[in-house]
Amino acid sequence: MAFPKTALLAAALAVIPSVYSYWIFGGTPPVVTTRLDSIVSPGQVGTHVHAVAGGSRFQATYDFDDLSKSQCSTIPVQPDKSNYWAPQLYYNDPDAGTFTPIPTSFNIYYLMRPGPKNEKIHAFPTGLRMLAGDPNRRVNNASSFADQALTYVCLDFNQDHSGDPDWEERPDFFPHQCPDAMRAQVFFPSCWDGKNLDSPDHKSHMAYPIQNFNSGDCPDTHPVHLVSLFFEMFVSVDQFPYAPGRWVYSFGDNGGLGIHGDFQDGWTDKSILQSAIDDCNDVQGNAQDCPILKANMNQAAASACKPEMNIVNEAVGFTGPLEELPGCNLLWTGTGPKPTCNPMPPTPSFVSPKTPLPSGWHELGCIAEGTKGRAFTSASTTNDAMTKAVCANFCSGLGFPYAGVEFGRECYCGNGFSNGAVNTTVTWSDCSNTCSGNRNENCGGPDRLTLLYNPTLH
Repeated sequence: MAFPKTALLAAALAVIPSVYSYWIFGGTPPVVTTRLDSIVSPGQVGTHVHAVAGGSRFQATYDFDDLSKSQCSTIPVQPDKSNYWAPQLYYNDPDAGTFTPIPTSFNIYYLMRPGPKNEKIHAFPTGLRMLAGDPNRRVNNASSFADQALTYVCLDFNQDHSGDPDWEERPDFFPHQCPDAMRAQVFFPSCWDGKNLDSPDHKSHMAYPIQNFNSGDCPDTHPVHLVSLFFEMFVSVDQFPYAPGRWVYSFGDNGGLGIHGDFQDGWTDKSILQSAIDDCNDVQGNAQDCPILKANMNQAAASACKPEMNIVNEAVGFTGPLEELPGCNLLWTGTGPKPTCNPMPPTPSFVSPKTPLPSGWHELGCIAEGTKGRAFTSASTTNDAMTKAVCANFCSGLGFPYAGVEFGRECYCGNGFSNGAVNTTVTWSDCSNTCSGNRNENCGGPDRLTLLYNPTLH
């Protein structure tokens, strides 16, 4: 079930003061969900699964120059190739004991919060990485800005729960269902030390303002005031029956205090971000109201964006419920130490997010369907587990050198082009339909085919 974006954004806007300008990259889907964390576990398989939004070249090791070469971003403003991520939330079935990933999307806010001194707000320095929250947090410190910056909101668009303490914004999971999804909220520190792009704990080079976690002046130790970053991770808990303790993060936490978020810079043109900060002073949420952001938007590319780099070779729950969470992540209830695994599960390898094509086959790009009918008319099939490789194998088995996948699950074969179709590619993002058999690759689009060719069969 898709989120009603207008309702979600209206609810989100209600909690953001309108004193200063801000914009939202709303309804942003993950580009990939995998057990990688290029900040905390660089070059390795991560400890737990994350939902990652943003640039398509997210991978185990962060390199700004490489990330900036991403083909696309799930952020509509395409110069923002940054990555934003949080732990995947699962539903733990109380009867079967299995884990199913709960559908997730992000609202990503950029806010101007200069504080009483009206400090200049700066764009992120190139290469900045930062972390907010802690997966090992088991107690909430209400006086800590770092803890105040991590909260939850339970959404109910049909009833007013004002004054009911069970529905107030809180630091952990709610003891009841959220009829219109739950919002996990992370506010990042906005004061930078001006020197270090990262630190050993991924936090010390950053600080929260003096007055509050979400606004105020920067301390002398961290004098550079950056644009404030805040994101809401929407999780569709309403799609599953409520049972206490059954919302479980990928690292085993079923209480919610371990929520955390990561950011790594990928803005390819900082002048765009700085101009938006400096010039879009009257924007109140809608990024299209900022001319320089609007000029750099490409929603088609954002919607078609898929991961380019290797992911971890393991199931994360999208093809069926998991018997256990990936990695050493047993169910972790209460305030005690995290349960350990004995023996430790084996470490999986890395693998391409795309299903490899069979020998001899090549992907040529996205083409338009025929003007008078199908481009390929010799054979066809539909498959709820369709990938480009599945289609290529089907056509190869019948001896046809051309294959085209369309609408995510349809495959067509031919010896050549028919009905006015030609071997001329169109914009890659026109082939935006996710393959029914692999959520990490696209299989054509409306009247568009992902074209495959095997010259050895011609």
